[in-house]
Amino acid sequence: MSLHYLPAGILLCTILILLAFIALKRSHGGAFLISGIGLIAACLTQINAIKLPVLSEPLFIFTQVNALISALLLGILVFLWSQLYHWFSNSKHANEEYYLLLLTASLGALTMISSQHFASFFLGLELMGLSFVGLIAYSNSDPNSQEAGVKYLVLSAGASAFILMGIALFYLQTGSLSFDAIANTELQTINSIATPDAVQQDIPSRLSVKLSTVGMLMILAGLCFKLSLIPCHLWVADIFEGAPLPTTALLAIMSKLAAFVVLWRIFTFGDWQADSILMEIIAFISVASMLMGNLLALQQTRLLRILAFSSISHFGYLLIVLLLIESKISLLQDISFNIEAMLFYLIAYLLTLTGTFSILMQLGNKKTIDQLNGLFWQQPLQAICLSILMLSLAGIPLTIGFMGKFYLITAAISGQLWWPLGFLVIASVIGLFFYLRIIMSMLSKQAEPSGSKPLPLKDKLTSWTIISVIIGLGVFPTLITDIVKLVTH
Repeated sequence: MSLHYLPAGILLCTILILLAFIALKRSHGGAFLISGIGLIAACLTQINAIKLPVLSEPLFIFTQVNALISALLLGILVFLWSQLYHWFSNSKHANEEYYLLLLTASLGALTMISSQHFASFFLGLELMGLSFVGLIAYSNSDPNSQEAGVKYLVLSAGASAFILMGIALFYLQTGSLSFDAIANTELQTINSIATPDAVQQDIPSRLSVKLSTVGMLMILAGLCFKLSLIPCHLWVADIFEGAPLPTTALLAIMSKLAAFVVLWRIFTFGDWQADSILMEIIAFISVASMLMGNLLALQQTRLLRILAFSSISHFGYLLIVLLLIESKISLLQDISFNIEAMLFYLIAYLLTLTGTFSILMQLGNKKTIDQLNGLFWQQPLQAICLSILMLSLAGIPLTIGFMGKFYLITAAISGQLWWPLGFLVIASVIGLFFYLRIIMSMLSKQAEPSGSKPLPLKDKLTSWTIISVIIGLGVFPTLITDIVKLVTH
């Protein structure tokens, strides 16, 4: 077996060991340790896999870009895992299965990121999706969690049906389930004007063009649900709020990362830029997601609903990258810059989001903006850390979020995408308001001083780590850009 499969193999072995362990003995500490060892080992081997040469096989493709994204995902999972034991320690229910579902979802996400075949992509998608149903509905005593789990199950099944229908149309046209088949059929048939001897062939060629476009639109609709993009966004706030907080973090990070990477990879096959209808639809989804996501977040007072709607706008920003793939218009000579911009923004956003959920896990029951009133005067370190994270999400200078947005805007200017760029700026200004509202709430004076407990050492270390990463990578972005350039060139 190639070393490229080693991280997934380690996760699979960890799942089997944990399954046997749970069957023999119920122990929260044991399940925590086994899952942690597996995740750390998979993360280290995945980091080492970045240096390995490209390997393309029928079901999977292992490139340095895929390896970097997988390493980023596993690194984030290790960071979140380190906080799970404390989070579940006060729970009255058994928590061992939660770690099992976390590992199976991780395996599904890794499968999606490296897939280059619709079969492997769909198996990874379902493995991750079904695991998330269990993770969302994990809290038996919370009816909101159960309701969110049922909602996700029903809506996810609908999205999978759209994706399957799209895959079926591609198979009908090409006779293959490989992503390469998209490039082979491409839209070259658009220009295949029939010769007098091939008048009879004109009808089937036009039909194939429609099938490929409709197939891509159906896959796009299914993935838009996974990414909660407009108009498939209504589920996200209820499920973010109903699920246990660690699950919400995984859903916002793992599920969306894997879905976006697949969407981006599918678009790298075939000359989709020639399909003006598809490009206009993507541009509309991007602009609508940027604006509606921030406008909806503006009306919220609950923190998780704000993060849910703001995630719509952030992935709306990222959709701009799809409009730049294979674009013939570029002011820059470096054709890899668009991929660099996408990777940098993904890394910046996911690191910031991971830090935000970590602080929310420390804050416990504080779920609304009003409950954060006066936090700066009670727990200044947590308040400063959360303020820096909000500034990073808003794209304020000296944070990693600013550098991510700078890269994305530069890429949009190089591709001369002026009108989506204009809406990106407007949406960013709208987003600034609700991020600053959270900061102002923490700075406001509390009416009655309440006794606050000293912050535990582990929470202090976590907060300082987050501040160092967000500010450090914002001031010295070359620490990331050098790695990104290494894998994209």
